[in-house]
Amino acid sequence: MEKNKVNWGIISCAGIAESAVIPGILGAGNAQLYAISSRGPEKLEKFKKLFNPVKAYQSYDELLDDPEVDAVYIPLPNGLHCEWTQKAAEKKKHVLCEKPMGISAEEARLMKEVCDKNGVLLMEAFAYRHSPLTKKVKELVDSGTIGKIKFMDSHFSFLLKDMNDVRVSRALAGGATYDIGCYNINIIRHIIGAEPVSIFATGEIGEKSGVDESSCIVMEFEGGVKAVSYCSFRCMSRVEYTIVGDGGSISVPVVFNSKGETRIIVKTGSATEEITVLCPDNYMLEVEQFGRCILNGEKPYITFEDSINNAKVIDEALRQIFKK
Repeated sequence: MEKNKVNWGIISCAGIAESAVIPGILGAGNAQLYAISSRGPEKLEKFKKLFNPVKAYQSYDELLDDPEVDAVYIPLPNGLHCEWTQKAAEKKKHVLCEKPMGISAEEARLMKEVCDKNGVLLMEAFAYRHSPLTKKVKELVDSGTIGKIKFMDSHFSFLLKDMNDVRVSRALAGGATYDIGCYNINIIRHIIGAEPVSIFATGEIGEKSGVDESSCIVMEFEGGVKAVSYCSFRCMSRVEYTIVGDGGSISVPVVFNSKGETRIIVKTGSATEEITVLCPDNYMLEVEQFGRCILNGEKPYITFEDSINNAKVIDEALRQIFKK
C-alpha cells in the first residue's frame, strides 16, 4: 500500500456501492479500490468489469482475511451491519458503515466497543453531512441569519413499488424510518444542535411487510423548539427541509446527496435570497475524510456520539409506532 492511500474493501455488491460509494473511492485522492466481494457470482463479475479492483472475492470472509485491506465499506442490509462490523473489526479493518449504524442504540454501542477493542475506527456513512451545502446551511443558522430557530421540518419520501426490496424486509430490519427517516432525524438534530427532550411518533405498518412504511415523528427541544420528520415509501418522491426562525426561514429543496449546483432559499422579512452552492461528490468527500482519519489521525466527522443519539431517537420512535 502506498503510504498516502487507504486500500478499500467492499462488503457486498449493493446498489449504493455501485452508484455512489465505489465511484467516490475511485475519485478520492487518498483511496484505492483494492477489493470487492459478493456471494453472487454474476454481481461479482459485473463489478469486476465496471470497476477493475485489484482483488475480487466470492465471500466476505475471504476479503476480511486479506492483510492488504485497510478499511471496509459495509452497505449490507440494516440487520447485518452489527455482525459484519464486528467481524471486520476483529480482522483489524477500519469500518465505514452505511446508515443506520445499527438497528438500535444497543447495537451501535456494541459495534463501537468491538472497534475500540481492536484499535480500528468506525464511522456512520452519512455522506450528505460532508457536503458544502449542509455546511453552508449550518453556517447560516448558527450566524443568526433567521434569528432564533422555532421550528424545523424534514420530508423524505418516494414510492417503493418492489415489495421484494430489502427495504421492506422485516427479517433484515427494513422500514422507512431506518432507511430514509434517519436522514430527517440526523439533519434536524444537526441543525438545531441539540437532542430532543420529548418525542411523539406514529406510522403506517405494512400489512404484508410488517415494517413501518411511513412515519411521522414530532420532536421537542429545550426552549420550545419543535421539529417534524416525515418519511414514507408510500407517497410521491419529495426530499426537502425547512428551518423557520423568528427572523426568517431557510428552505433546502434538494435531495440530501445532491451533486453539482444546489440551492438554498433564504427569506427574511420581505426579502428572498437564493444562494447557490456547488457540491462535488459527497461520497468522495466522505471517503477522503475517513481516509485522513486513518492516515493522519483526523477525527471522524460523523462522531459516535452523533450516531448513538440518532439511534436513540429512532429507538423511541419505533417503540411508539410498534407499541413495544
